[in-house]
Amino acid sequence: MTTNQSFNLRQAIWSRLNNKGFLQNSGLLLLANMIVIGLGLIRTPAITWFIPKDQVGMIGVVASWLPFARLLSYPGLDFASYHYMSKGESWAFVINLRYRIKWSLLSGALLLVGAVYWLQRGETMLAWIFLISGLFFPVTNGLTATAGALGSREQYKDLFWYRIFESITDFAGFIPLLFSSWWLSQVVTFYGANQLATAIMLIVYGIWIWKQLHDENTPVLSADDEREMLRYGKHQTALNTISILQTRTDAFLVGALLPLTTMADYSIALMVYEQFKRLWNIYVTVRYPRLVRLPIVRQQQRFFLEGCLVWVGFIMMGVFISALAHWLIPIILPAEYASSLGYMDILIATAVITIPGGFAELYFRMQQDEKKQYYMRVLSAIVGVIAPALFVIRWGAYGAAAGRLIAGLILSIAGIWLFTVEVKRTKITN
Repeated sequence: MTTNQSFNLRQAIWSRLNNKGFLQNSGLLLLANMIVIGLGLIRTPAITWFIPKDQVGMIGVVASWLPFARLLSYPGLDFASYHYMSKGESWAFVINLRYRIKWSLLSGALLLVGAVYWLQRGETMLAWIFLISGLFFPVTNGLTATAGALGSREQYKDLFWYRIFESITDFAGFIPLLFSSWWLSQVVTFYGANQLATAIMLIVYGIWIWKQLHDENTPVLSADDEREMLRYGKHQTALNTISILQTRTDAFLVGALLPLTTMADYSIALMVYEQFKRLWNIYVTVRYPRLVRLPIVRQQQRFFLEGCLVWVGFIMMGVFISALAHWLIPIILPAEYASSLGYMDILIATAVITIPGGFAELYFRMQQDEKKQYYMRVLSAIVGVIAPALFVIRWGAYGAAAGRLIAGLILSIAGIWLFTVEVKRTKITN
């Protein structure tokens, strides 16, 4: 590529990034994220003040099990339907619901087995939380494609309100606690009320989107397209399984091997990490429907230059959020949660390090190139299982977090290499 061509390409991308629609949509979702973060800054300290620390750790234990339970519920179909809806095949949402709700029953059954396991270990309250999670799981997990459906249809105003309502449901559990009224314990009441509120919200949104598709006389997918979507969903589920091993093993080990109070600290760090990761989700939500329709050469050019710009932005945001958390957490949380700051820094660094790998994986998803995604995820998953398992024995939760960071670094290195090879192959072909 000549210097002049490179300049023109950068100018075109910069013009695109300054496109009014892009700025409005990304700004709207960024505003939603800021509101969600603001609500999180209220919710997180409230949890630590209303609920004893060991019970906060119980929520973290359940959260560490949920990603593994989802593996039985065909989770890759969510992205497959999002991919097809982004290309204009909106009926993919209905197919998604049909399969996801059915398979979520199996995941819910696994959580019920978990309830029995913890009951036998004498952890009655933890058993109740697993029971509640298992009963609500077919809805709270089976309808998760609703957010993707709004994003793929570029209904960003509706997605804005979805994110706000989603965050507000996390406050439902505080209502009985404010009146010092709870059943069995604070954590059981809090968790159960939140699950009920989330289920109601998802049911309302799911019916509303289905009605939109029905009123628009949305054509059903052809038999061949449906089979291809299900095939793609199976591959994405397999990739999701490998990804879970890479990104969730650390939290599972902390919950299984370390005290509940340590899990409580790690959970606080994970909450900050998840809020930071929302920024990446905003970028993907806004850009995917547009990028997936571009010719392959233009996709590669956009991914390279946009990727560099976005990664620099994430580095700056990571530093800012870490500094802000170091200032705020000692003020708004009880002093006993100060040790969560060290875990948080490692997790935020992990999020930043994995951005290049995320771009490469996103590109291969658009090409429906499962083979390269498997290469990336299998390699990083091997490290993501072995490193935390070894490090947690010697360094506790810090070791588990460091293992996740190393796995994220491997993902990005593999992604950059595979993307570079693909760009060279495309140039030779053309």
